[in-house]
Amino acid sequence: MSSFLRFAVEQVLTNKANELKEYVIGVEVFRRNQGYDTRLDPVVRVEARRLRSKLATYYETEGKQDEIVIEFPKGSYVPVFHGRGESKSGAGTDTPTVAVLPFANLSAEPENAYFSDGLTQELIHLLTKLRGLRVLAWNSSVHLSASADPRDIGREFHVNTVLTGSVRRTRDRVRITAQFVETATGFSLWSESYDRDMQDLFVIQEEIASAIVSALRSRLIPAKQPELRRSAQNIDAYNLYLRGRFYWNERTSQGLKRSIQLYKEALAIDPTFAMAYAGLADSYSIMAEYSVVHPSEALPLARTAAQQALALDPDLGEAETSLGLIRALYDWEWADAERHFRRAIVLNPSHVTAHHWYAIDFLAVCGRMDEADEHIRIARELDPFSPLILEGVGFMYLLRRQYDQAIREYRELMHLDGYFYKGYTAMGRAYIQLGQYDNAMVMLEKGRSLAGDIPNILGAMGQAAAYSGDAERAHELLQELHAMSEERYVSLTTLALVHLALGERDCAFACLKQSVERHDLPVTGLKTHPAYDPLRNDPRFHELLVQLRFED
Repeated sequence: MSSFLRFAVEQVLTNKANELKEYVIGVEVFRRNQGYDTRLDPVVRVEARRLRSKLATYYETEGKQDEIVIEFPKGSYVPVFHGRGESKSGAGTDTPTVAVLPFANLSAEPENAYFSDGLTQELIHLLTKLRGLRVLAWNSSVHLSASADPRDIGREFHVNTVLTGSVRRTRDRVRITAQFVETATGFSLWSESYDRDMQDLFVIQEEIASAIVSALRSRLIPAKQPELRRSAQNIDAYNLYLRGRFYWNERTSQGLKRSIQLYKEALAIDPTFAMAYAGLADSYSIMAEYSVVHPSEALPLARTAAQQALALDPDLGEAETSLGLIRALYDWEWADAERHFRRAIVLNPSHVTAHHWYAIDFLAVCGRMDEADEHIRIARELDPFSPLILEGVGFMYLLRRQYDQAIREYRELMHLDGYFYKGYTAMGRAYIQLGQYDNAMVMLEKGRSLAGDIPNILGAMGQAAAYSGDAERAHELLQELHAMSEERYVSLTTLALVHLALGERDCAFACLKQSVERHDLPVTGLKTHPAYDPLRNDPRFHELLVQLRFED
């Protein structure tokens, strides 16, 4: 670990931070040979976790008086240096924070693991409603072990409390044990066991959440809290909803279609299930944003579902978040969109998607970068293992024209999830802005191999080809996009960017004009995305911004 720390620090001090890759560290520090495969040998990842923990312990003990603190942000091998009291990672110990570890499945049937995960998710959902409390998101909690030492979790994720427990289910009975632990000391603040009928599950969830509120009364959270209400009344509908959320998180065409089917099945069982309507709204919205279907087809359905959710539960932050996205990206009603996003965050301060979409799909596209940075930071603290959030962090650097930093974030994303295509395609776009077109094409081809023929990937490849001087390849990709548009929805912004790279400005403006008329969602990037910088001095560009209601 000493060699690891010294090597990493020296690389940063000599302006070689971009060389701090897993493979390089494995060879230079841990003496692996040239055939070293990071996928098969996790030595660097394991030692990085140990080093983070060791540094945290050091600065709490003999290093308490050190003026300079060295930290390795989660998911990165690049150390950061800051003064004592200026921590650059985590929510900070002054904010009451909780991680809900996945409840251990002690049932005889392995398939009941799905049930224990559902319990964990519902508890997280209930706790996110509490004002003054930050809750680690499910997508990150799922990476943790139910048997992990709460003190280690506290140091690594900057949370000061942990909820852990187990579930044993047999026929119509369920036994749940839960324990609420202070991470600084390892002391239990509260524990309880429940042996009940399955039909009492929702009551048990509310009792656990209420007990946590009582345990935290003296820990800075406001005394007055909203009523903790369950999200579902029917077990079968609830399980279908959880499966729908699982497929929604995949962010694939098939996954989104499957999630819609599952939400509809849940609503067929329980038509009053507001969260299932909110799930429908999210799935339809993402289908439009990912060009699976035309926005004019999907977003009216998303709007209706969100409105039905709010009719059933006027305080449902998830539905407010969906309406914020629709009002911003499709309606261009910016003031109303912000009202929905802000209300969503008030109703559910730990709702990761609200902070994420508010940052990326509203504040960033409106050019309010400092505010966007703050909300994407909060989202990252709440969900440090989320590839989508990390991609958003890199995107913010891209919009600021800080391309090298964006690439560093995308490299972290690849370390976190090497199969998430957006890490590669986003890096390809950053390379285009840097003029490194060969590197861009390599990244875009890799993303295409993982995701398939997604229109915006083909468009970015056309850009890279055109800017590199390969007009023939760029025109081939344009033809592919035109052929694809005969069978599926293709945003005209993808064509516009290829024409722009070919020097065909009139064609680019024709595509953008039609894209605005069609309300293509990506066209809202005109105000801030660097890809459109070559057009900003043209009066026609100002006219487009006026139509998008960015300018008067």
